[in-house]
This record gives sequence, structure tokens and C-alpha cells, in this order.
Amino acid sequence: MFAQDAGTVKVFADKKVSSITYTMRHPLHTWDGTSKEVNSVILTNADKSVLTQVAVSVKLGSFDSKNANRDSHMIEVAEGLKYPIISFSSTSIQTQGDVLLVKGNVSFHGVTQPITFEAKRKTTGSNLEVSGAFTLKMTQFKIEPPSLLGVAADDVLKLKFKVVY
Repeated sequence: MFAQDAGTVKVFADKKVSSITYTMRHPLHTWDGTSKEVNSVILTNADKSVLTQVAVSVKLGSFDSKNANRDSHMIEVAEGLKYPIISFSSTSIQTQGDVLLVKGNVSFHGVTQPITFEAKRKTTGSNLEVSGAFTLKMTQFKIEPPSLLGVAADDVLKLKFKVVY
């Protein structure tokens, strides 16, 4: 997965304080679903000042919107039993101060799409926190947005993340 050289170390995310949240909008309401089961690893230098690669995966079924019916419907719509994992793997990371320009590939519902987004990095003691947000269109991943009362939700999934290494 990672081409690690002598100057880099692998650092795994702390699941206790990391999360990914999606936001969806329907004409009748807007909701969030959060997963705290974030699996991630970075390649970085010893003091975590230079990130060279990142990989993230999360189980579709781990998102909680505080409504079990809605969560079940999302798993059904996204075929979570057939495609249980959503993943991201970077192809490049550019550091500009505390801002990271990240390019890579998202795999969701058996489809892989390129994506570029900005993330912020913050160091607290020995911890590195990386946070950011980006959007995906469900139809890009061959998923029909869920519907309620015959009206479809927006195609856009807004995602935000905070991962602590």
C-alpha cells in the first residue's frame, strides 16, 4: 500500500477522537451521520511535520444518524452489504504552512473517483490533527439518492472529517 523509506514512519489514527460525518439534505429536513470507526494511517517524518501519504477507510454501516430506519435505508441504497467499505488513498500531498492540498482517490459503492481537497493540520503535543471537508455526488458513484415521500434527497453528500494521529 505505502512505499515507506528510511526517513518516514507509519502513524495510525486514534479512533477514540477521530470521526467522519456526512450531511444530507432533503426538502423536508437535513441530517448528519457520524462514524467514529475511522481506520487511517499516514506516512510522515518523525515529528509529523511532513505528510507524504494517507489512507483512510470506514465501514458504511458504522455511520449513526440517530435514526436506525434512516441508517438502514442508507445501507440499502448504497448496497452496504455488497460494498461495505468507503476508502480514500492519497496520490499526492502538498503542504503550505498548516494547509494541506490533498489529491487522491475515493472508492465508494464499487466505483473509484479522483478528488482534490484542502485539509488543515494542527499539532498539539505529540498529536497531529488533520481536519477538512469536501463534497461527493452520490450519482458519481452510481447511487440513487434516497427518497422520502416520493421526493429524492439532494445528490450531494457533504463530508467533514477530523482525524488525530
